[in-house]
Amino acid sequence: MKILFGYDIMTYNGEMPNCLHPKFLNTIHNASDFDFSMCGEGYQKRWNNDWHIYNSNFWNQYVVKKSIYEIINNKEIRPWYYIVEPFGSIESFFGNHPFYNELALKNMSKVALNEIKTGNGNLLINYIIDGGLGMTKPNFQKIINFTRENEIPDEKVYLIFQDFKLKRNLEKMGVNYNVFDFNLAYVSKSQEFNNTINNPNFSYWGENSHEPQIGKMEKKRSSIATHSEFVGSIGKDKKDFLFLCRHWKLHRLMAMSKLHKLGLDNNLVSWDNRLYHQNVVDAFLEHDDNIEFANLIKNESKVLDIEDLTKIAGYGFENKDMYLDSYISLVSESIFFQRREEEDVYVEFPAGYLSEKIWKPIGHSHPFILMGPAKSLEYLKGLGFQTFHPFIDESYDLENDDFTRLKMILDEVEKFTNKTKEEKDAFSKNVIDILHHNQNLFLNYSKEELFIKDCTKILRNLTQTTKLI
Repeated sequence: MKILFGYDIMTYNGEMPNCLHPKFLNTIHNASDFDFSMCGEGYQKRWNNDWHIYNSNFWNQYVVKKSIYEIINNKEIRPWYYIVEPFGSIESFFGNHPFYNELALKNMSKVALNEIKTGNGNLLINYIIDGGLGMTKPNFQKIINFTRENEIPDEKVYLIFQDFKLKRNLEKMGVNYNVFDFNLAYVSKSQEFNNTINNPNFSYWGENSHEPQIGKMEKKRSSIATHSEFVGSIGKDKKDFLFLCRHWKLHRLMAMSKLHKLGLDNNLVSWDNRLYHQNVVDAFLEHDDNIEFANLIKNESKVLDIEDLTKIAGYGFENKDMYLDSYISLVSESIFFQRREEEDVYVEFPAGYLSEKIWKPIGHSHPFILMGPAKSLEYLKGLGFQTFHPFIDESYDLENDDFTRLKMILDEVEKFTNKTKEEKDAFSKNVIDILHHNQNLFLNYSKEELFIKDCTKILRNLTQTTKLI
């Protein structure tokens, strides 16, 4: 039996997102005749902002959708779920935005709230489109306050997020919500790579495609490095590290500075000074006095396959040559330095978000060193992937202090740089089986629809943990 989703507003052209403020209904009607999926351009034009909640439709094949009115009128006795789906930066959902200045949950109808509180309804917050930023203790305290004030039992609250640390973080806050981790980026990149491999004419971005943060996207064909191509490249002249930098962040500048000191010409590195951010550079100079590098990135850009890094996204721009021409990817995840409530080594509410960035080298059969949250490698191994110890000292993954972990990572970068070509080629030979295993697992996740098992497991857990009133 499919899961039942309930909505406050169901129109002749489909459901409106739950917790949508009524003031937006007229805009959606005028822009798309109540087809929410088609109203984005009109919505942005009218309000000069993107949605803060939306309908992802990701779970459509597993669910039945009904209005809450219909659920009550039909006297449904099975559990149902009031799904709320934040869009883009979750800060808007939490009300930390000049335009969206209150917690979106406060727009829940009184009928829905009562059915969740005393009936068979349950609150389901599904945020798998993004992660990392906004995953803070004060923000989640707002959800806790809302459920406490409205007397919603913890067992009737469900969270599906791209965050492998969220469950533990909430337990430390004294709540027992039902929390599930689901890495949508894993699914999406696996699908993209399979489509690229199997369809020579495939382009992730079609004609007139639009990405909210960037605008119109360039239609471009990608290429994927096969495992046999990687094996065939061993022994050829290569650069040491592949390092791709779009948005400027402290950990990325510190990594690029290290590569600069070791010799940029020995690496494949990209940055675009149109994305220059003075505050980030100032923060960098507090920790690293490499003035020469700071001036270089301000006055010059360095690009590899894409000339304008302001016009690309994490999907649809794969180039196998960069991976075949380098030994190791130095992956700089979206989240590295974490917010501290107090000055000590342990972050009170550490994010456990991995984006599409880590899946790129895995999909290209490429070794990697991962600049991400502590225990990210442990998480990947829990998914069945293999990493590169003892050929790389990966003890950095267990270090909670961000600056110490970064130093350990950059020490490994320097250690590899100082190897002879013969030693670097030996490293490539030693990790052949690891790379083959990882690429196969990654591609099979969508090719053999293994992700559906993970989806059904989450939904099965929903029904098993839900109690009838």
